[in-house]
Amino acid sequence: MKIIRIKNQEFIKLEDEICAAIGNFDGVHLGHQILINQCKLHNYKSAVMTFSPHPSIFLKNLPNYPLLTPIEHKIDIIDKMNIDYLIIIEFDLKLAVMPKEVFIKKMKFMNIKSCVCGYDFTFGSNALGTVKDLEREFEFYEIPKHVFHNVRVSSTYIRELISYGNVTEASIMLGRRYSIRGKVVYGNQVGAILGFPTANIDYGIYFLPKNGVYLVKVKIDNKDDYLAMANIGYNPTLNFVEERRLEVHIMDFSGNLYGHHIEVFFYQRIRSEKKFNSKEELLDQLYKDKQYCIDNVHIINLEK
Repeated sequence: MKIIRIKNQEFIKLEDEICAAIGNFDGVHLGHQILINQCKLHNYKSAVMTFSPHPSIFLKNLPNYPLLTPIEHKIDIIDKMNIDYLIIIEFDLKLAVMPKEVFIKKMKFMNIKSCVCGYDFTFGSNALGTVKDLEREFEFYEIPKHVFHNVRVSSTYIRELISYGNVTEASIMLGRRYSIRGKVVYGNQVGAILGFPTANIDYGIYFLPKNGVYLVKVKIDNKDDYLAMANIGYNPTLNFVEERRLEVHIMDFSGNLYGHHIEVFFYQRIRSEKKFNSKEELLDQLYKDKQYCIDNVHIINLEK
């Protein structure tokens, strides 16, 4: 897959004629996958056209807008879908106010002959561009909403599920386990003192699940998998912090992980975050949480 990055509205003319799937594709969920696979079915080279940073940062004035799949994660997922081109357009205030007619001209300049979009796709200044505009200018394929268990599969709904801690159903709608990537950074060493050393993960702009304890799998430096339990929250019993943390206690692992990259795959929420009355009470619960993870390791496919 060839990656094309468009910055400062400097669009590039491609040698190949293109059928482009266009959208934000945050999460690259089952509905997105149907749309993206459609662009491979026509007599052109396939391409995915997406935007980074996420348009909501500018359109909704949300500078810290969390994502299901930040751009590098999104690239890795799409790369596995056998697409010829990934076109990443830098989204900024100038692009936000670009008239729809100008954006269509830019698409034609890039040698896009055909495009695939969801039924509700909009573009251009004030979101005035619609699928009807694209139908008039290109060979166009509109993808209807994808429904699962009588619910429309969407990034918004998946975010809602994750915000409630329902990582199991969210993963079904994503077509893979919801996961967060990050680098291990220094914490306060409280877990190690308690006998439960944890890797404190810098999760960046990822969308965090609801506070609590989770059964997870971790992949270290994109190599071996390990059973682990994750805690998300503020550490209310010991070492309270004002910004939510993602920490993982990895089973059957010893070694220094600082500076290493970890991917955390969420399988099940075990319990809510709780402030315990004492260190001993906290420890007792941690042993129970760990045993639960060990007893349910069969849920996880571990690869060594």
